Amino acid sequence: MSIEDAKHAIEAAIHSGDFKSMGVAVFKAINALEERIKRLEEDNERLKARLK
Repeated sequence: MSIEDAKHAIEAAIHSGDFKSMGVAVFKAINALEERIKRLEEDNERLKARLK
């Protein structure tokens, strides 16, 4: 799930008052953010290696 999709899922769950869906959406958003951070860290390491 993309970060943007997770954001929309959280917003939809908030508007519907569905707390179970809200929890699932937040969990998916955290996973998406962790994946993004991992990719950014890998990109950062590759760029550092190029500068050496």
